[in-house]
Amino acid sequence: MDGSISQQGRQRINGKLAELRERQTSQTVEHILEFNKTPMQLKADLDRYVIGQERGKKVIATAIAFHYRRLGQALKETLGANEGDIDLAFRKTRTPKANILIFGPTGSGKTYTCETVSGLVGVPFVVEDLTKFSEVGYVGQNASDILVDLFISAGGNPHVAQTGIVYLDEMDKIATEPGLTRDVSGRGVQKGLLKMVEGVENIVEIGRERIALSTKHVLFIAGGVYDKVEGIVRKRMEEQALQGEWRDYLLTEDLVAFGMERQLMGRFPVRVVYDHLTTRDLKEIMTRSEDSPLKAYAGDLKAWGIDLTFTDEALTEVARRAGKEGIGARGLTSILHRVLLETMYQLPGTHTGSFEVNASYVKAKLTGS
Repeated sequence: MDGSISQQGRQRINGKLAELRERQTSQTVEHILEFNKTPMQLKADLDRYVIGQERGKKVIATAIAFHYRRLGQALKETLGANEGDIDLAFRKTRTPKANILIFGPTGSGKTYTCETVSGLVGVPFVVEDLTKFSEVGYVGQNASDILVDLFISAGGNPHVAQTGIVYLDEMDKIATEPGLTRDVSGRGVQKGLLKMVEGVENIVEIGRERIALSTKHVLFIAGGVYDKVEGIVRKRMEEQALQGEWRDYLLTEDLVAFGMERQLMGRFPVRVVYDHLTTRDLKEIMTRSEDSPLKAYAGDLKAWGIDLTFTDEALTEVARRAGKEGIGARGLTSILHRVLLETMYQLPGTHTGSFEVNASYVKAKLTGS
């Protein structure tokens, strides 16, 4: 049987794909036009998932709520002035953009906050690990590959892609290192990101296709540990006889001293510092977050007719042990898996009803750790 598609069949498929893209564009634009969540409402939604980081969530919710409200209002005006031409509206719309820079230890919720808020807003989201990129692509990926990932995340729709959020992970890892004769991982990558972050027209090459994709409406959020920045700020504070929280005195010059390009840092005016998660935070993640790993395990066992519960002391012990892992909330899944492995293996098919885990049980399963 001939598996090739006829010309007529190919035309029908292309027509359906065009209809789908048009409908997707219309739905996305309508969603942005109607976006009206206040910063307080957006933070309240975030609170259901992200535990702790109160100041950080407030800053991020405010920046994102204003970004999409501003974009929606500007698009509405441009669409009205151009007879509803979406393509023309995206090209003509001009809005100020406040990209976000997040500092914080691993596992403190930087990426998770951004992924969650993008879902709450309803826009495409991609995470890019900057340690994989190099200046010209001969060591790793080229910075322009970020646009390809965004395009794919938007279902191949350039209009939808333009409304998305790009999270640049490990931004601190591309700081310029002194003494390198050929800096393939620092300054070159930073310069490659500069125009993209600022917002320019780009050409994305997908196979033989060349697709125009603007980043002027794309919100960029960069995150990193920046473990030496606090020391840099505190040293300057001491020299200038300044008192208070170091995060309140963080300046672009401190980031330049760390090894970041001044121009690039200037494109990230909103700056947020995330704290280490405490034992209490980790405990509340298990009990309050809608993405709690403990709730996920309980749901899995519920499917076998087993009602899993943890005593308060058991929750405290798990949180304490997870904190010792030094990887924040990520440690919870690891600790819970070790605690519940035998339970998950032995109980399905042999036990139904309640099963309570107490602190002694947790300690016994983690003996030697």
